[in-house]
Amino acid sequence: MSVEKLDVRGKMCPLPVAFTKRKLDSMISDQLLEVTGEGELEFDNVQRWVKNQGHQVVQAQKTDGEFKILIKKC
Repeated sequence: MSVEKLDVRGKMCPLPVAFTKRKLDSMISDQLLEVTGEGELEFDNVQRWVKNQGHQVVQAQKTDGEFKILIKKC
């Protein structure tokens, strides 16, 4: 199964969470979504929202001011 991609670089909270929600709503269970963005607050908020909604954070990493979060829709 392919990995869907979502780029939220340059977006400030709450937009990264809102865009992640919209994208996950259009996906089926067990699909993967890779969210790329920037900002410490955005990194934390996206992960928190994903977990609170019952989805799984497969991987989360920060490098050079950017982050990538791999999410499995549950």
